[in-house]
Amino acid sequence: MSHAALTHASLILLCLSMAAAVGGGLYEHVVLTRIWSASPPSSFRIIQPKTGVPLQQFWIPVHGAITVFVVSSLALAWGERRVRLMLVAGLASYVIMRVWSGLYFIPEMLAFQKLPLDAAATAELLARVARWKFWTWFREPLDLVSFLCWLLSLYWLRP
Repeated sequence: MSHAALTHASLILLCLSMAAAVGGGLYEHVVLTRIWSASPPSSFRIIQPKTGVPLQQFWIPVHGAITVFVVSSLALAWGERRVRLMLVAGLASYVIMRVWSGLYFIPEMLAFQKLPLDAAATAELLARVARWKFWTWFREPLDLVSFLCWLLSLYWLRP
């Protein structure tokens, strides 16, 4: 396979991986968050590892694929200035989202998953859930910025 074909394939796989992340994020935001936040902690059943939607089984492979394909795309397309700039811009947005998720959203979700379903719905817990729901609105736009940048990279790749 030629260098150009490898670069093209890597960018396509990066865009497909990011499309999965955007779609998964929208589904989680629109459907799952509405369910698990309805009446905490009893509604946390849908996010608990043994009884709910296996979030980690989706997100870990998706983000692993994005990481592999953004690194390979950068390496393969480094000589294409516009492509490289869009890849780096998308990567910056993606890194901001991943760091923010790693520092706040993931630890908080893991804590929610560990709460007993029959525990009391304290004011503190309800405030944490409300805070999580508010701030998660700002994660999807970061994913969309990455996705659009990477689509532009693919569009601008010289044939």
